[in-house]
Amino acid sequence: MVRRADVVVVGAGSAGAALAARLSERPTRTVLLLEAGPDHDSAGTPAAVSGPSFVAAMAEPGRIWPRLMASRTAEQGQRLYARGRGVGGSSAVNAMVALAGEPGDYDEWERDFGCAGWGWASVAPWFARLPIPLRPAMPHEMGVVAQAMLSAEPTAEHANLTRTADGRRASVNDVYLEPARARANLQVRGDALVDRVLLDGRRAVGVALADGTEIDATTVVVCGGAIHSPAILLRSGIDRAGVGRGLQDHPSFPLALRLHEEVVDAQSRVAVSALLRATHLEHHDLQLLAMDVLDPSLPSLALLMGAVMRVHSRGSVRLAAADPTVDPIVEFAMLSDERDLVALRAAATLTERVALSSAMRAVAAPEAYDLSDQGLRSAVGDYVHAVGTCRMGVADDPHAVVDARCRVVGYDGLLVCDASVMPTVPRANTHLPTVMIAERVAAMFDAAG
Repeated sequence: MVRRADVVVVGAGSAGAALAARLSERPTRTVLLLEAGPDHDSAGTPAAVSGPSFVAAMAEPGRIWPRLMASRTAEQGQRLYARGRGVGGSSAVNAMVALAGEPGDYDEWERDFGCAGWGWASVAPWFARLPIPLRPAMPHEMGVVAQAMLSAEPTAEHANLTRTADGRRASVNDVYLEPARARANLQVRGDALVDRVLLDGRRAVGVALADGTEIDATTVVVCGGAIHSPAILLRSGIDRAGVGRGLQDHPSFPLALRLHEEVVDAQSRVAVSALLRATHLEHHDLQLLAMDVLDPSLPSLALLMGAVMRVHSRGSVRLAAADPTVDPIVEFAMLSDERDLVALRAAATLTERVALSSAMRAVAAPEAYDLSDQGLRSAVGDYVHAVGTCRMGVADDPHAVVDARCRVVGYDGLLVCDASVMPTVPRANTHLPTVMIAERVAAMFDAAG
């Protein structure tokens, strides 16, 4: 492994892989991309990861953080929080839903949080140019639960499942890193767990790995995601009050379905096969997913999942230990803001209505569920869309960790570039917004010379 680079990028997920690939387009800039999990080129991608099922991808050894736990509400204990690990990060294990969010989400970042240049008018062109090879899924490709959901809610907006042309997953490892791997100025190293950023006063000068290896750098960009990026900053002694605060995810209400025996063999092998966007109080503030295959070993089990897309509650990420091999303490505090409980009740009611519709009853029956407040607090799940723990803002905001150029406030040569910088979770699955942020940060590097 090289011991010095112009730019060290920590984490090869949705942001880090895209950023490293873009930065390495300048031949005179040396870039080292460090990934805690396995590294491989596209040809070496395990079959379970290259396929469309996120359930199969998550089951592949080494592709999620196996001991990362989180509490969703005070009523729940700690449960697995399935963050991606290895090149591609969560883009290698997600549900392959491609949404940008609502214009108001980004306008709010600029207006209310001081994120100059991040309003919709500024970010929309970047979404338009993302090199993501997608096409809408056709009705015949959808599973029976998805088709029944669309029949039950024909007036709702159908945000069609997106698929790649050949039905394979296209992670950032495939789309961004694969074309860049031959560049002499880019090195990608897997199984390289970063402990902390090395500082000389308030300037980043490199990183230290968990095995004690130290790597010098002119610039360090932390791209570990909204759970591990704040943990790295905390272990590094970064003293901004907002580090690890402001955690958000989309609360969800899962409703299990038992497929009728005669339709089990007819269902699709696609895990997430349709998505509806609905409006409760604000445009597209609810979402409903139909998941036809939860576990290949349980072919009769399917799921409807209603989710709150406009979120107000905030939680935190804290260190459990200084040891980088010990995952941080993650507490989402979902539904701690009463507005989110009201919205989840609306999402759950929509989910129930679809589950009890004649179209759905023809193919499946719902398992037991509880729509009381206590039932919702006990059952609420997540979308694995963590954001907000190193949020962007103005320098004099004590809760802001990075400025509008994603530079850590008060430090030189140190940036954070991933979903953790989002001030709020957008009304979208967070992969595309995260890649958009990486593209913009790469452009800022080049603009700065």
